[in-house]
Amino acid sequence: MTDQMQNTESPTKAECPAAREPAVRLFIVAAILIGFGAWCFVDVRRGEYPPKMKDGNTSDVFSYWFNQAGAFVFPLLGLVPLGLAAVSLRRKLVADDEGIGYVGKKKIPWSEVRSLDATKLADKGILRLHHESGGKEKILILDSWKLQNFRSLVQLVEKKVPSGS
Repeated sequence: MTDQMQNTESPTKAECPAAREPAVRLFIVAAILIGFGAWCFVDVRRGEYPPKMKDGNTSDVFSYWFNQAGAFVFPLLGLVPLGLAAVSLRRKLVADDEGIGYVGKKKIPWSEVRSLDATKLADKGILRLHHESGGKEKILILDSWKLQNFRSLVQLVEKKVPSGS
């Protein structure tokens, strides 16, 4: 086969691992929060903020409690985006002849897909699949910013979803 013939054929399976950019942003937020927590902890250990109010200044009391609580709260809050980033990097979307779905989750069969909304595909890279699950209308959002190998996924979805949907 020539390269032109291979490019015109639509794929029979598309595997889309998670893109790294969204996870990097979450890692940065986690690093900032953990860094703030470490900064507060160091200030508390150095005794920078005594618990007594000087000359009726309430900002001293606020600073004391901010650093006392921040030493524990900021690192704990930093664990949330850290966990979300780790989970998002492990996600993988697979579309094949049976259906579409994330690995480890229930796959949506193509027969359940009711319509395809590609209004934001050209400018935003977002594709919406409207499907029925358990008698309820649901939407699976496919975003080119969050998924790698998006072009082959779009080709497969356009092939599998009935035209006029």
